[in-house]
Amino acid sequence: MVNNSKISRICTVPSLVGDCGEIQELALVSGAANLEVQQAYESHDTATSLSLGSGSARCYKLGPCFDSPSSVEEDNKPVAARLSKYYPSEKAKILVQNFSSLVSWHSWCKNSSPVVGWHLPDETYCNWVKKLEKRLEQKWRDLRIYEAIMLSTRLISFDSPLMSALMCFWDKSCNAFLLPEGPMGITMEDVVAITSCSPVGIELSTLGTDPPDVKNTYLGIGVSSYGNFVTRAMALRDKEQEEMAFYLYWICKFVVCNRSVMVLKGFQCVAETIFHAKGPIALAPFLLGLAYNCLGNILRSDFSEHVSGPLWLVVLWAQAYFNPIAASSISTHLQSPRQQKFNSIYSYGDYIISSQVHCEKTFGECFNYLTDNKRKRQGEEWNPFLKREFGADWFRTFTLHQKHTRDEKDAWKAVLIARDLPAYFSPPSFFLEPYSPNQFARQLGHLQSVPVPFYQTINQPWHSRNTVAANVLKHAEKDYFIRKSAMSQVNQIHWFPSSDHAFDFWWLWCWANVASYVSEAKKHFVSKFGNGPRKMHKKRRATRTQKLQRGILQLPSPLFKYILEFCYSTVSVGMIIYVGSSKA
Repeated sequence: MVNNSKISRICTVPSLVGDCGEIQELALVSGAANLEVQQAYESHDTATSLSLGSGSARCYKLGPCFDSPSSVEEDNKPVAARLSKYYPSEKAKILVQNFSSLVSWHSWCKNSSPVVGWHLPDETYCNWVKKLEKRLEQKWRDLRIYEAIMLSTRLISFDSPLMSALMCFWDKSCNAFLLPEGPMGITMEDVVAITSCSPVGIELSTLGTDPPDVKNTYLGIGVSSYGNFVTRAMALRDKEQEEMAFYLYWICKFVVCNRSVMVLKGFQCVAETIFHAKGPIALAPFLLGLAYNCLGNILRSDFSEHVSGPLWLVVLWAQAYFNPIAASSISTHLQSPRQQKFNSIYSYGDYIISSQVHCEKTFGECFNYLTDNKRKRQGEEWNPFLKREFGADWFRTFTLHQKHTRDEKDAWKAVLIARDLPAYFSPPSFFLEPYSPNQFARQLGHLQSVPVPFYQTINQPWHSRNTVAANVLKHAEKDYFIRKSAMSQVNQIHWFPSSDHAFDFWWLWCWANVASYVSEAKKHFVSKFGNGPRKMHKKRRATRTQKLQRGILQLPSPLFKYILEFCYSTVSVGMIIYVGSSKA
């Protein structure tokens, strides 16, 4: 355990305001003896060793975290009580606590496209990927984007009941779902597992402003609709221009999921950066920042269809972590992966899609499941990707249980260090989204204690998401690299997803504030919107005979009678066309 006598004050950034400043003050008032400050804020170690387990792999807390917030009192209030005022933030209440503000979520009643930018691959795009794969597969594997490109050729179904229920518990200030078992959220490791994208490498937050080879910059097609762009790009004679055009299209349609439903030249620098790259692209942080921003914008826009972002990533994550109620049950409805031949399963995202089993459920059923206090997660339920049975070769050895290579340690630092993630949908409008893995310690195999929020975020106050200049993105990236380079080591752990008494006490207090709204919120949603979005049966495709009948019935009356008389005169009585209409 950390020697508290050697801990100095938490490093800060200037001008902390709102919740950020209050959290900082609370941390300092609590005193070093009661605050386990991880070296991520000082000498930058991320996990504090506990006296649990034996051998080289031990159990760790994921910090920074409060040591014992229930033991320190000020004005007869324990730290847990004072902390709950700011974290989760009272100024950014979740939808369950602010249910009367929701006007409509009609766009989420759709099964396929809840937002206009929802990625739906067509045959032309899939053929384009196959064409380029023949000569670029090895390059894509070296860049660690091959599996993600293959994932973009899959049709992802939207799980409207589960997603609508989950959104009722999304805290857009700390980027977490607030549930009875504690905060849960999408971690960097989850993104890596679902997509096999790298958490480290060439950062996309700099927008590729300095491409290494200027003479090969993109000179191809400009702003265009998706369908028109693919047709024109596939016809380009210059293979390099076609390749850059593909990256531009892929970023806009699959990664960013732009609400304008167009290929924007604002992402040209990103496409050029990918084209010129010689090593892994750090796509996972970029995807995670976009997903966080997307979820916040959905709430801020009252479930509007006109929201950009990779919502498909959140759907796949939700179906993996909540599979008992999800539309696709991964573990129950399929055999063990090792008993099956999945030659085309490139990542866990692929596996989730391929194992979908359609089932009927309502918003109310999902809501009840998420708010069930009796529901407890045990062991591997905290991480459905723990076995590493799918994904790129490098990902299958990417675990905290074993000794790490230098590259693996670097990647785990990206997973375990809190930071501001870049998010931008239409440059030059940039945003920053805080990533706080210490909130999700159990999902990462650690012991969960009361997390010290990432109050050093550039968003001030932290529940706001104002646009920032491009140089601010670079500042956030530089700050992250300073933390990362100063981190001394990544510990080999004994995978032990549990929580200590301090966290249990604190979260009991926090969830009580949410639970008091649950019953009324559900009544409001059901009474105003029915039972919420419902997973509907797929509409059957009309048969050829049905299409013929519709076409005949829509004909003008004289022509209809003539065709009907002709049919009666040319076919036997047993072959009479049935039109099922009194108009005949």
